[in-house]
Amino acid sequence: MMASMTAREYKEWEAYERAAGPLDQAFEQEMLCEIHELIQLNNILTGAAITKKGKKNPAGKFRKVLRPDELYAPPEGWDDDEEDDEDEYDEKGLQKERKPKSEYDPATDPFAKNN
Repeated sequence: MMASMTAREYKEWEAYERAAGPLDQAFEQEMLCEIHELIQLNNILTGAAITKKGKKNPAGKFRKVLRPDELYAPPEGWDDDEEDDEDEYDEKGLQKERKPKSEYDPATDPFAKNN
């Protein structure tokens, strides 16, 4: 590793690791995501440069690459406190029937059998 960088650069990386913590796999994954996005931007700009005005860019649209911490994060606006997990009971002590939050419509279900 010392052959690929100067002693000063090596000392800077040592100081960075002391301040920010060790460079683990999360740092590597973040860098790969950023490299992927830079390649996308380069392809989009190159496609825009060679495409005639009004034509579709052959590189497509920019798609943000999900970071490792975003893959399993709950969606925005999701709050676990809003859900009521307690079952409701009627005056006889029997559990009340729960109604689904949305009605099922087989016409909009792509996997429903067409009769």
